Amino acid sequence: YQRRVHGGSRQSTGPAGANLFILHLPVQFTDDDLGQTFSSFGTVLSSKVFVDPVTCISRGFGFVSYADPASAQAAISAMNGFQIGEHRLKVQLKTEGFSPY
Repeated sequence: YQRRVHGGSRQSTGPAGANLFILHLPVQFTDDDLGQTFSSFGTVLSSKVFVDPVTCISRGFGFVSYADPASAQAAISAMNGFQIGEHRLKVQLKTEGFSPY
């Protein structure tokens, strides 16, 4: 797994159609766990699990950005509904204009 991150601490995004929103992540998942889980589908530019700033506990969702839309589509096909522990992931394209950064 090789993750390329551009632009310092801000998440790098891929081209249109290459950015995923993932729901129902296990609480213990880290940015690297997320990137590794999705790296077999293509070049991961960035991966981010969101944590509550007060409790530092995962909020159960995150983002993965790929270098190309074909990788994102392959990840959606394979990982939407994939079970990790007690959770079934919901994987979809990130809605343009939505960013919790």
